[in-house]
Formats: sequence, structure tokens, C-alpha cells
Amino acid sequence: MPFVFLGTGKHRDIKYFCYFYPENSRRPDPVGPVREITTCFMKKIAFIIIRYGVEVNGGAEVHCRMLAERLRPYYDVEVLTTTTKVFRDPASDYPEGVSTVNGVTVRRFKPAPIDGEHHGAYRKKCKTARRIRLQLARMGLLRLISSLHPEWTMSLEAEKRYYESQEDHTPQMLEFIEQHKDEYAAFLFMNFYFSQPVLGSTIVPEKTILIPLVHPDKPLYFSINAPMFTRVRHIAFNTAAERRLCSRAFGASLAPNSLVGCGIEEAPAADWGEVKAKYGLPDQYVLYLGRITPSKTTKVIPDFLRYKKKHGGEVKLVMVGGTELDIKRSDSPDIIFTGFVSDEEKSAIIRHATVIVNPSRMESLSLLMLEAMQNRVPLLVNGRSRVMKDHCKSSGAAFWYNSSRDFRHKLHRLLSDPELRRTMGEKGPVYVREHYDWSVIIPKLQKLIESL
Repeated sequence: MPFVFLGTGKHRDIKYFCYFYPENSRRPDPVGPVREITTCFMKKIAFIIIRYGVEVNGGAEVHCRMLAERLRPYYDVEVLTTTTKVFRDPASDYPEGVSTVNGVTVRRFKPAPIDGEHHGAYRKKCKTARRIRLQLARMGLLRLISSLHPEWTMSLEAEKRYYESQEDHTPQMLEFIEQHKDEYAAFLFMNFYFSQPVLGSTIVPEKTILIPLVHPDKPLYFSINAPMFTRVRHIAFNTAAERRLCSRAFGASLAPNSLVGCGIEEAPAADWGEVKAKYGLPDQYVLYLGRITPSKTTKVIPDFLRYKKKHGGEVKLVMVGGTELDIKRSDSPDIIFTGFVSDEEKSAIIRHATVIVNPSRMESLSLLMLEAMQNRVPLLVNGRSRVMKDHCKSSGAAFWYNSSRDFRHKLHRLLSDPELRRTMGEKGPVYVREHYDWSVIIPKLQKLIESL
């Protein structure tokens, strides 16, 4: 079919074609050539995340995968990531190189930490500036100081070496970004805790959308974070609590930002009878779902066992997710560890839970919380997480607790009152639909990408 090549656009991967059809001729089937033309017009964008894959268990990683896959109809989407599948388990790594995951091109770079044997020493040298900034934040002074003096040089070199010596640092990825930055319309860096966003976002700040996934944690106060949070083109926050936290750290110097958020993507539920029999699940259970690590689950297991000792009953605590090698697992018959489950099994287990608990205080959104609300399952969450506490206040679909005693008290309220659970459960889908529906989120993200 005749056509004329008109040239390239602002980005070299975007080509413009004009097709001519003779008068009275029959146009071709649009599923062929027209689809090819559409692909030619697509801008190329890249997500940058520490791990990526359908087998990867982690909120940030699932968040990235959902965004990448849902932007495929509008952009040529790639993901730049490491070969890491499970932290501190190199035997399970993905192969290095380019692959495709659910239609998304994935470029995996092998970690190559610089001077990694001194990582601990660098971490110690970073403490001074971080402690000063954290103390100023607690005194309510850091916002003003950062507004007047956004960037600090104290401990900067030690912090750079700290990030470069991380076991999952990928120098080749940073080189790739530098060498190929003109080919991409946007770089979306996710999860600011790792070297890739901290060091990579400053290579292309004018094309960078930062999705930081910030927790109220010490690393936020490193001096080296200031260029990332103040120079990028835009910061896409998940919640108002996350934005307030960063505003207190960087003040008026904080880069342009907005609330974008993330939706949820549920797999169809597996047959409940089969799942229940496979994992030995009871009729009534409290569910924890996520990585089973000391930092997340140290208190929830003994708190639940104290609850059982006082109130008895048939209810059990079901722990779904991968277990770190150094965590001590309970041998109580009231605790069930399933290990990893499929997405379909996870959906079934969530839908049949009596109550879902999230004891983490380090959340920037909590996809689990949104998924539980969508399925009308009431939650009990850690009140030290401002993000989850805001969800509780705004939705009415969850309780928060402030202590072990408060945890046991509110868990008893939920487990002993079916009508309370039903009332709370009905509020969940309304909240998710109004604030975290994909029809709201994807247009926001598209608008940001097109503004670059």
C-alpha cells in the first residue's frame, strides 16, 4: 500500500506516516496496518524498580507491574530492573538481559555493588547528617530550613558510597539511562529506598516522574535525597499523608507534585473448597498477607496468641507469604503458614477472611488494605502508620490500634460482632471506587507523562 514517510517527532522513536488510498478502493482491515501505525506513534516510557516479575512478592513491585501493564495501550512501556527475584538469595535470580512479562519489555541488569564489603562502614558514616535532619523534622524546623536551603553537603560523599555499595546496586543500569535517555519520553522511578532512583533520577530530572512510596523512616532524611525530591519534574504521591511527610522534610523546595495513587487488580478466585483443603484453613480466620519478616510480624503473632489464651474460640491466624530465613516461626496450632500462594488462591483467601490485619507502620498506600475493602473484609491496622490511619478515618471500613492491648481489644470487637463486620465491610467498595479506581488513576498518570 502506498505511503509517505513524513519524518520523526520530538522523540526519535516516534515516526509519522501518511497513507494514501486510491479513490473507490477498499481500505485494509484495521487490525493490521492501522495497528502498526498506532504503535509507531507511541511514546516510549520506562519504569525503574528494584525487582520486577509475576513471582515477586512485594507491594511496591506489584504496584509497578499494575501501572506498567495498564499503560501498555497508550505507550511503549519498558521496565528497567535488576536480576533479583528474592533479596539475599542470588540462586533464585532471573537471567540478565531483555525479556517480556505480560507484554511489557523488561531489561534486567545484574547487581554489581561498588566496594560492597564496606557497605556497613559507609552506613555508619551516614548517620550524622541524617540524625540532624530527623531531629530538625521532629522539632518542626526542617520544613523552613529546607525551603531556604534545600540541599545539604554534610555526609553527602558517604551517602553516595552507601548507595553504590548496596548489594542490589546496578551501575550498568545507570549507564544505560545516560546513554539512551533521548529515546524515552519519561522515566518513572519507584521506591526511593534504593540506589536506582536516588542516583538515576538526577541523570534525567527533566523527564522524571518520581513515585517515591515514602514511609516515615530514617532514610528519608539522608542529604542525598534532596536533589531527587527537589529537582525532578513531578512527584506522584499515593496519599495525602505521604505528601505531608515529604513536605515536612523538603518544604517549599519540594518538586511539583500531586496525588495519583494506585488501583487494585484482583485475579479471579480459585475454588474455595480446594484452597481450604489444600492449606487446612478454618471457617473463621484472621489473615496476614505479605512478606513474613521480623520487622512486620514480630508482634502480631504473640499478640494473637495472647488473644486466643484469653478468649479461646476456633479462630486461627493465617500467614500468607514468603518467610525470611532468619525469622522464628511459631509452632502453635493456632498459626497457619501457607507460604507463597497463586494469585487466584490469594483472592479466595482474602474473600473468605473474617478480619485482615496489617501490623506494618511503614506503608505509603497499602494495596492489601484496598483489596480487603473492595472485598468487604474489615481490617485492623497499625495506628502508627499515618497512611493507614487516614484510610480508616476516611472510609469507616477499618479499625486502627495503638498498642498490643488495643490490638486484642479491637480484634475481639470485630470477631465477636458479625453485624459490625458487615456494616464496616459495606463501606469499603465505596471508598475504593471514589479514590482508587483505575478510571481515575490512569488518566492522571497519562496527563503527567504528556506534560513532560
